[in-house]
Amino acid sequence: MTSSFGLFNLLPPALLLTALSPSLILAANLSNCRGGCPLGELCMGNPFLQTVSDDECKFCAGGRDYWPCNFETACYCNSIEDDAPRVPPSPKTGYGENKGMDACRDILTEEIFNAIVQPKSEEGRALYTYAGLCDAITQYNTYHDEKFAGMGSEQQVRAELAAFLAHAAVDTNGFSVTREEMHCVDPITWSDGKVYCKPCKEEHYIAETKSCALSYFASEESYKSYCDSTRQPPEGCSCSVEGVKPVVIDGVSGYIPASSAYFTRGALEWNYDYYGASQAMTGYPNVLCVDPDLVATDAVYAWGSFLYKWMEKMKFGTEGSTAHRQVMKGNFGGTVEVLQGDLECPGSQNNNALHAEMVKDRVSQVCKSGAALGVYLEMDECDTPSDCRLCEGLREIFDSCQLDGSCPDCATWTQFLISAAPTVTPLRIESPSWEDWMNNYGQPRRSAAPTVTPLTKSPSYEDWIEDLMNNYGQPRRSAAGVGASSWPAASLVFLISTGWLLVANQGRFPAVW
Repeated sequence: MTSSFGLFNLLPPALLLTALSPSLILAANLSNCRGGCPLGELCMGNPFLQTVSDDECKFCAGGRDYWPCNFETACYCNSIEDDAPRVPPSPKTGYGENKGMDACRDILTEEIFNAIVQPKSEEGRALYTYAGLCDAITQYNTYHDEKFAGMGSEQQVRAELAAFLAHAAVDTNGFSVTREEMHCVDPITWSDGKVYCKPCKEEHYIAETKSCALSYFASEESYKSYCDSTRQPPEGCSCSVEGVKPVVIDGVSGYIPASSAYFTRGALEWNYDYYGASQAMTGYPNVLCVDPDLVATDAVYAWGSFLYKWMEKMKFGTEGSTAHRQVMKGNFGGTVEVLQGDLECPGSQNNNALHAEMVKDRVSQVCKSGAALGVYLEMDECDTPSDCRLCEGLREIFDSCQLDGSCPDCATWTQFLISAAPTVTPLRIESPSWEDWMNNYGQPRRSAAPTVTPLTKSPSYEDWIEDLMNNYGQPRRSAAGVGASSWPAASLVFLISTGWLLVANQGRFPAVW
């Protein structure tokens, strides 16, 4: 296994210094260039998403507000220095960066990580490591100003980590599969240090024994899977319609070099996924195009593949939402819809047996990771209505699996929640009754502290309404120094909770809400 930051071992010496240059990293962090690039960078195009050139993007600097300048990830500021890394921005959520918090240091400790990530295979234990995840987060966030597990509140950071790890667990069979097993039967590391695999067709693959009943090459001259030949650089890694020819290893035929195939590893599949992930993680697409098997052998690339999909995958290319955006709304169902789409949503009406089980497993896994991180996520709703994606049927799965006992972590999930309340708990007071409110309006108020003059001047009706509106939800310090909700605020809470609304400009009377 290569070092955590093994990409630098692959870069030519001329690129190594530029890859480490802080000024270039800063330039790559800029999200778009409408109105100009502040540090003199060039407004560049992101042809990976759709056909757009640097020449078309240069007009964005002058303030153009239509295509391609109206897509935040289509054009972006980047250094004009030779061989500078080109890292397109990830879509924004609108939340500010939580600069005082480090996801690994403050939230996801190694103990919590080990309670969630429990690989069953030696390969999984070697690949999906705590240090690898933390390094991958640092590497991705260095190149992007929209941070993974670094935006918004502590609760949002916890929710993002929980949902992210739940998806990663399902997509790797519990962090135990490093390469797609059907396309890499009987992997072997040969004397040249490379890994070789036997690909197999679905109709011949025996999942129980992880074997292949008939060689892939019994009916094919070359391996052509996961190569979209219409997406060549800069839209995908170069692959040929001629495919990858089989080789003989230790007297056995039917093998191909793993580094020549773009089958599923981590969150990546197809030649264009590897191109986009490599560019997002390193600024250089050729890193994973030259050796896609790094995703199965280097922990940073393994975790980085999930970070790329999580932060940047949009269903409609340059439009739509991302899993990152959805989880910031406290919405787990939206992350399933964005990442899996029709394969798993609606969850209750899926006819594919494999994905029907996978979506159930996602629910079970988010209960497990959510409990470990002390945070709750909704299955079918958002805390804000805009851009809220739903995975129909997920709530039904969540409810039914608790009844049949197939997701025990969900039944106890809420017992492990960590409150986001401040460490100093405000004094709670009972809302006054309607009779108290009516009887005491216009009467002198008693101070909470006996040493203070007991009577205060009664406010006018207009002053009371102004005080009510201006101070609702704000704590008021009593004379005794104990934080307490203001009486007008409590009155408003009472009015709302009982269905009464005070209409100031029409006198004092109750109105049904």
